[in-house]
Amino acid sequence: MTAYHMAVLLFALGGFFALAVSMEKHGKELTGRELSAGQRQCCYWLGWGLLAIASAFAVAGWHWNIGPVVMVGWLSAIGVLLAFLMPWWPLQPKQAARKEKSVPQLRDTVLPVPVRALLLLALVAVPAWLGFNAWKMSEQAVLRDDAIHGQIGPWTFVIAEESQEAPEKFAWDTPVKEFHLRFCEACDSEIRAAYLKFRKPRSLRAAGLAFHGARWTREVAIYIPPAARLEDQIWLTVESKSGEVYHQAFDIERLSPATAKFIQEKQ
Repeated sequence: MTAYHMAVLLFALGGFFALAVSMEKHGKELTGRELSAGQRQCCYWLGWGLLAIASAFAVAGWHWNIGPVVMVGWLSAIGVLLAFLMPWWPLQPKQAARKEKSVPQLRDTVLPVPVRALLLLALVAVPAWLGFNAWKMSEQAVLRDDAIHGQIGPWTFVIAEESQEAPEKFAWDTPVKEFHLRFCEACDSEIRAAYLKFRKPRSLRAAGLAFHGARWTREVAIYIPPAARLEDQIWLTVESKSGEVYHQAFDIERLSPATAKFIQEKQ
């Protein structure tokens, strides 16, 4: 996935740079000379072409459900980066010294330093947050080699733990583990809901927590009971739109070795 990230980053950066050069003002600042209308037009189409290639890499790496998110995250980070770097670009033409003019003092309209600092922090933090989430979301668990391929009822599926690390602990020291589930694209339209839980469900109402998110790739975070044992199993329940219900069990050690190790250490 790192190669896809680098490809999206480099092509998007090149696209933004070419689009900036295609503008009369920024083109002169970035190249240090006047560009002809034809040259700016070529840069304009080159910029959009590079952005299209970056989008293609994003979709190729993370499909249509995650790829656009990755693309937006990188575009946000690159946009802020260019906005801060362009004023210090070395090829900018030197401006003639201006005569100072007496202008009304506008100090009262300037934002206080703390407010400006918060705005600057937001400009940096928001793209960084988008990039971090895009990176996290881009870890396509169902595409890893350890993902389990199977069939439940008439549908094929792939299921995998989101990360291969130990369960995370949240409020009140509650251990939680996240899983991703993907049905075949044709199967997905026939499924009403899918659930996951420890131990065999007694009924559909007790089938566990429902997978949520995009229909193509669903995800769920399930609670690990304090009395969980390695002999227990994790059960997948799938309900069709016509009312049929199917169950399938997975050994904990097979579906999530990290969770099995976590349970073994508690015993």
